Amino acid sequence: MLSSRSFQGGNEKLTIYGPKGIRNFVLTSLKVSETKLSYYIEFVEIENEGEIYSDDKFTVYARKLDHKIECFGYRIEEHDHQGELMVDKLREDQIPSGPVYGQLKAGKTVTLPDGRVINGHDYIGHAQKGRIIAILGDTRRTPNSSVLAENADVLVHESTFAKDEANLAHNYYHSTNMQAANIARDGHVGRLLLNHISARYTGKMALELEKQAKSIFPRTKVVKDFDLIDIPFDKERQTN
Repeated sequence: MLSSRSFQGGNEKLTIYGPKGIRNFVLTSLKVSETKLSYYIEFVEIENEGEIYSDDKFTVYARKLDHKIECFGYRIEEHDHQGELMVDKLREDQIPSGPVYGQLKAGKTVTLPDGRVINGHDYIGHAQKGRIIAILGDTRRTPNSSVLAENADVLVHESTFAKDEANLAHNYYHSTNMQAANIARDGHVGRLLLNHISARYTGKMALELEKQAKSIFPRTKVVKDFDLIDIPFDKERQTN
């Protein structure tokens, strides 16, 4: 992926976050494969739990999971979206369309040609609650899984083993489909996406894992690499 990005014209700096050792892992892979990149990589090796990234759109949190080697789970919280401009109300109040609508959308106070003073905040609907995605790496069930998943719109969770293989899952530091489903149910998750399916489960057997998990959490789907998942806004989750 790093090489393809370079070949396809990517030249802006890329930041990679991961456990301690991610820098050596990536640089060694590039060296062994004699890969030359057209851009600079910045590495952020995570050693402490908590907020690891934030910008004007998202905040990302990391927590340690329970795997044989250090592994983290991530919670991506989208910031709330500004409410929509209530055009019907503007028309009802006979406020003519034009550049003034953009000013009101920005929350500005505008004086109309007829002398009326209009406050943009009076014409903006409730803010739309941002979406939350929790992505867990390889792990046994751990309290941090539930912390990351709480009220997430989507939980991406590994499902290496089936429901009758809990002992194997524990011994190999992995999870079963039913453990993932329980976390989704108890955490009031919107949807559960199961990945990291053991190679023993292909085709109909993978769908059986999905069916088993659905008995606990109906909104479950087994996904594959490169699947595209649409995450619509929850219209009922609005801020006051």
